[in-house]
Amino acid sequence: MLGSLVQTTTSDGVQLHGFMALPEPCDEVWILVHGVNSNFYSSSLLDEIARFFASRGFGILLVNTRGHDILSFNSGPTPMRVGSQIETISSCQQDLDAWFSFLNSQEIHQVSLLGHSLGALKCCLWVIENPKRVKRWIAVSPPRLNTKLLLADPERGSVFQEHLRDAVELCAAGNPDRVMKVRFPLPMLICASTYVDKYGSGDKYDYIALANSIHVPSLWTFGQLEVEMGSSNFKNVHRVLSEVISTTTETPSNQNVRVIANADHSYGGARRSLIQCIREWVE
Repeated sequence: MLGSLVQTTTSDGVQLHGFMALPEPCDEVWILVHGVNSNFYSSSLLDEIARFFASRGFGILLVNTRGHDILSFNSGPTPMRVGSQIETISSCQQDLDAWFSFLNSQEIHQVSLLGHSLGALKCCLWVIENPKRVKRWIAVSPPRLNTKLLLADPERGSVFQEHLRDAVELCAAGNPDRVMKVRFPLPMLICASTYVDKYGSGDKYDYIALANSIHVPSLWTFGQLEVEMGSSNFKNVHRVLSEVISTTTETPSNQNVRVIANADHSYGGARRSLIQCIREWVE
């Protein structure tokens, strides 16, 4: 896939990089957003989806958010650390603002979004705030960030409670940047304030609570293995989301929920089925 490396700078001075490939002519560009700890070039899942879009004549823009990789240093005009270890969900909205503005500056206005995992949640929040700027969007396995739900996890709820308590205490003591080693919902190193923001903010970032605010054509996909055997932020989410859409959304037909057979969170061994699902919805 031939294209070029591109970059943009957010309103708060974060320099972001990506890869863009545009056909001639180009009627619609898909922005693809990575998940936690990842970046625009290392996700084989997004690479395969991008190649599918390109084969169907769409433009593609694989992008970094400020949460790319675990920890990095901003190369833009404002010195700061960036990475999943220290990002906050709300600040990442400036990243998508910057990428949309980048495309708009090139007279590209038919723009759609696809995000995987945490990237899908970032896309969801952006779509809610900017419904007129995005044509349609796809959420590939977004996690539910819901404090009560995580605390109630039958296997790891007590572990989460311990982690959240420690993070809150560190923030209260004036140490929000203290790095913690946590085991749930993902094994990772993360700053206390980031842990509280992502997992201790109630239902602020829970798309189940936000679904009735989405007014853009949407496709939600989940792997069968994660909704049947995953942790509490994925278990049976397809049923909960479908129910919410059917009962509270003004135009439920605009939102489609699909479960991909035999797929896990990374859709290993089931990517052909995922791409076929995307093809049917897009075309």
